[in-house]
Amino acid sequence: MKFASAATERGVGRTLLVAMPVAALHYPVIGLSLLKGALARQGMAADIRHFYLDFADYIGFDAYAAVEDARYFLAMVGDWVFAGAAHDTPQAEPFTFLNGLMTGDYGRYFSAPRLMGILTARTKAPGFIDHCFGLVDWSRYAVVGFSTSFQQTMASLALARRIKAAYPHILIVFGGANCSDEMGVELHRRYPSIDVVVGGEAEEVLPELLRRHAAGLALDGLPGTTVRGPDGATVPATVPAGMITDMDSLPALDYADFYADRARLPAVAERFPAFPLFESARGCWWGQKHHCTFCGLNGLGMAYRSKSQDRAYAELTAVADRFGREIMVVDNILDSRYFGDFLPRLAALDRPLLLHYEVKANLRAGQLALLGQAGVRKIQPGVESLSTPVLALMRKGTTLLRNVQTLRLAAEAGVLVDWSHLYGFPGETADHYRAAAAVVPKITHLHPPGGFHRVRADRFSPYFNDPAAFGVTIQPVPGYAHIYPHDADSLARLAYHFDMVPERPDEDLAAAHAALAAQLDLWRTGEATLTLTPVSDGGAPGVMAVVEDGRAGPPRRHELDAVATAVLAACAEIQGAGPLLTLLAPRFGAEAVTAAVAGLERLDLLLREGDELLALPLRQPGFARAPRHEEIRTSWGRSYFHHAQQAAARVPEPVA
Repeated sequence: MKFASAATERGVGRTLLVAMPVAALHYPVIGLSLLKGALARQGMAADIRHFYLDFADYIGFDAYAAVEDARYFLAMVGDWVFAGAAHDTPQAEPFTFLNGLMTGDYGRYFSAPRLMGILTARTKAPGFIDHCFGLVDWSRYAVVGFSTSFQQTMASLALARRIKAAYPHILIVFGGANCSDEMGVELHRRYPSIDVVVGGEAEEVLPELLRRHAAGLALDGLPGTTVRGPDGATVPATVPAGMITDMDSLPALDYADFYADRARLPAVAERFPAFPLFESARGCWWGQKHHCTFCGLNGLGMAYRSKSQDRAYAELTAVADRFGREIMVVDNILDSRYFGDFLPRLAALDRPLLLHYEVKANLRAGQLALLGQAGVRKIQPGVESLSTPVLALMRKGTTLLRNVQTLRLAAEAGVLVDWSHLYGFPGETADHYRAAAAVVPKITHLHPPGGFHRVRADRFSPYFNDPAAFGVTIQPVPGYAHIYPHDADSLARLAYHFDMVPERPDEDLAAAHAALAAQLDLWRTGEATLTLTPVSDGGAPGVMAVVEDGRAGPPRRHELDAVATAVLAACAEIQGAGPLLTLLAPRFGAEAVTAAVAGLERLDLLLREGDELLALPLRQPGFARAPRHEEIRTSWGRSYFHHAQQAAARVPEPVA
């Protein structure tokens, strides 16, 4: 392949934006689509290559699944696979790393075939870098930009080093989540093949950077941008990274390059259906008020900004029309104003959508029903725990009862809840987890957590920013030491994920963690049901409703009289015991209401926390248990319970 022309050497040429392994094969990279659109607005031509698709085709799908599995992403397998290629070092013996996986927190995930898949990927990684290099006519490009979110850094470094050796005039730019703040500065300092690191949101910075490069101007002084000085030394940014304040100013999403890459790889396209990504907001409105102690997702861009409802609706429907109706929304949290216009307009569409949104666990029945009708059939509400004291330690702004209410209302609305139960918070006690374990058998008809994970101190989180205030010390997760051949101080600057080490171990707490984990495992493998059905005319005298209870033990049938039925109806959403008595005593008498509440609690049909009560059965007609993933994909149009349909027309404001 011949070298670039003199014109290209002066910076006149196209830009190639690259996404390296590893990444989920179903999804494009939304950031690269936005950057390409931002460059196009300035008359700058760019292409995108999704080389993570090529890697799956190159090493085989089973090996790729072993590398990419999100259940053990903190082991840093994806980056470890490419660490030798990134540093041009011989492949060291792999068994120290692999033994760490098998004997540590992730041991249950590793069979012999899975370990062989990881070894296959690692063995083939250097050849894959050569393969990528041979797929592109690099003489066409003046700039190559790499996205380095999650576990893409080592593969990006490996290809960048290969490009720089052959085409030293090409400007190599790194960006993405792994380049924020001091991570990007240290990456630039350690790896001379990187010319520029852009930290933070780059839609405004990158076009200006490329304009200056093409004109032969100095590149320093741009917000959040680290460059090389004349002597090759790292020159950190002098201006903080900027943020997009007007979300409507962003370019439209275009995933044509992603589908073109899939077309080159028919085996990938056949096995992994594509789902487009969509963005309606950045930052977190809750985090602006109460930063969750463990969350570092927003980096330095916590300020909440969202698109207008008109823009969000027009763009989402355009993406659906062009690229498919099943869409992953990448926002950290849903804008509560969208219940006013955006979601009702989606609900009125004559074609169904299938959307995933992150929300706060403060939604009412009408809001969750509207989400389901609008096509938001999968939510991530930040449930995180079944303990109110632990949730307070997190600053989540929710409670056990509110979390269970979210799970139940979502199940009634045909909405899948994606959540994980976290543990290991500074200040938690064994009693917190014993109490949570006692709750689990009562709610096994609802969505179980996908996993039980120890909390960590991600960069930018309060735990990271001030560990001493929480009585812990922090250290990079062990995987980084197997990836970077640098000293401890450098690792601490490069790392995003950190473990927290408590002041002293607590055996009683560890046992309580294990007890809850066992209950959650049973929940995930069960098929429990719990339904409440009104009795029509012709039922047994005095029976107003029937509960079919298929939780632990043999199935049970509970026939409810008028008082018990009214109590469950009044507690369909969280109800105070005092207000409940005030509401129902005039009809049934205080003694009868109190007795009904006690009886329903004995049957675990009411869940109590303090003076608050919540009904647990799913109201019918509807689902007998929380719908599974395949059900939400195929059950569009199913008649959900009439209460939700009626409530959707009268959506209340969310509770802060």
